[in-house]
Order: sequence, then structure tokens, then C-alpha cells
Amino acid sequence: MIAPPDPLAPIRVVVVDSHPIFRGVARIACESGPRLELVGEAEDADQAADICPRLAPDVVVIDVDIDGGGVDAIRRMRRAGYRGRILVLTEQTGGAIVLESLRAGVDGYLEKAKALRSLGSSILRVALGERLIEPELEEAAVIELGRFAKLAREGSEVASSLTPRELEVLRFMSEGLTMASIAKRLGISPRTVETHATKLYRKLLVKSRLQAVARGVSLGLIDLRRAQ
Repeated sequence: MIAPPDPLAPIRVVVVDSHPIFRGVARIACESGPRLELVGEAEDADQAADICPRLAPDVVVIDVDIDGGGVDAIRRMRRAGYRGRILVLTEQTGGAIVLESLRAGVDGYLEKAKALRSLGSSILRVALGERLIEPELEEAAVIELGRFAKLAREGSEVASSLTPRELEVLRFMSEGLTMASIAKRLGISPRTVETHATKLYRKLLVKSRLQAVARGVSLGLIDLRRAQ
């Protein structure tokens, strides 16, 4: 539901923020604003993922800087079937987090300090179907998208140049294994592992194991979350 079908119906709002002071500000904005009704509050990702799909508000106002991660909470809400509007109010304004939030399915992204004075009207505008994002934040997201696309192309090119064995060595490096342990895992000699590592470094344009892992992550060749 994007907006209440009845133009006079109250707009139901849930606020997700780790700071009780901001939740209080949002509460006041809803109480003083026309049509806005605060129906729930949450302070972390778990609470947000629980109450938002259950209460099905018209608008969720959320800070991405919450325990458990605001973007993760947004994804969990969407997976759970929440189809309402989502407005991000945060101090996190880097291109990467803005892009990640937009890709997760938010309908507005505003810098918190600037948006506080017009919080009520911003919630109302998003509830009525408007897409709210400050031009400089949208530009930062576009730049980040371009950087991401460039890395994806480069990662594909590098991946095609690596042998399956070199990719295995890189993956084991990311897991923290020593050269001797990698050799044992692969059933080859440590000298052969060193040879693979040397070729790997050359293709990745790096000079050390740490740089190789960092480069592999940035190019999408390995995922440290899976390595843990």
C-alpha cells in the first residue's frame, strides 16, 4: 500500500531509530502534523523486521545507522512482504550506503539534520507517492553505481585470467590459512603454492597476501562473509 485509499484517512507511521530523542521528535511531528499517526517504534533491525510487516504502516521512517544495520532491516521487511513506503533519515550520506539503500527498496533518503524541521511534511510527501532524495545524495549514488559497474567489469576480466587453482589459493588465503596449510588442503607442495601465489599477485597487480585478499574482495572474486 503506497497511500491510504481514503484521502482523509490517517497515515500510519512506524519510526525506527536507536536514539529515543529522535523517536520522540518523530512522535511530536506525527502528533502535530495533519493525518499522521504514529503506530509503532523500534530501535534496532530485529525489532523493525518484526513490527513493520506485522503493523503494515503506510510509512516507515528509519535510520540506516541502527544496531543490526538499517539496510539489512529494510531487506528483511521487504522479504517479509512489507509493501509500504520507506523513508531513510540518517547522517550516513556516503554514495555506497545511499546506493545500497535505494537498491534495497527505499522511497526517500534525507540527511537527518536537514530534514528534522520538515519531518512531518516529508513523511506526508513520501506517503502520497513522492520520491524524496536530495540531489547531492542522488549524485553520490550515481557515482558509486558507476564505480561499482567498473569494478564488476574489471573483476570479470581478472577472473577470466585466473586459473581455478589460483582462485582456490586466493580463497584459502582469505580464510587465513598459511601456505603450508593451503598446500596440505590442495595436496600439493608448499613450493607449488608459492608459485601459484606469485602468479596470482602479478595478475591482481599486488605485492602481498593482504593486498591480494583486499583486491579479491573489491573485485568480487571472494566473499569474506563466506570465509568466516
